[in-house]
Amino acid sequence: MTTTCLRNWWVSLAWAGLLSTCFAQVAPSSATAQESPGRQVVMFGVVASPGGNSMDSKIPTVVAARLRKTLPGHSFKLVKVKSTRLVAGQSMVLDLGSGFTTKAEMVTPLDGVGKVQMRFDLSIDGFSQFQSVVTTPPDQFNFFDKTMPDNSHLLIGVGAR
Repeated sequence: MTTTCLRNWWVSLAWAGLLSTCFAQVAPSSATAQESPGRQVVMFGVVASPGGNSMDSKIPTVVAARLRKTLPGHSFKLVKVKSTRLVAGQSMVLDLGSGFTTKAEMVTPLDGVGKVQMRFDLSIDGFSQFQSVVTTPPDQFNFFDKTMPDNSHLLIGVGAR
């Protein structure tokens, strides 16, 4: 089993469009946004199974098109999505089932060159399998692809707004 980091996979995909069309998440109130420097972090998981062509209706058209181009001949199912505001040192965990959990920890909400830095971890049954530090502009997702023993893929997206 391998894990591949697909950095900048959907470089031009804007957060506002993704959030409004796909996951209908609520933005933090302006009062919350001004209390401390932080970012709204979104993390989600999609399972891509070979030998099919179905697409979960919760996945927006723009994302579906990219998934089909990246992994043709696969069916796609949204597993779970979570969004929360994080400040430096805080983290969020997403339970994807079957023993898989992902964790994103905010390292720096905005550094001197305008980038967000987060620490990412994928664990199976409580044991870390893959870790990465992601440094990216706000409003840009990073994707991680975990190939499963049955040749399906667990695609995990994480980004900060």
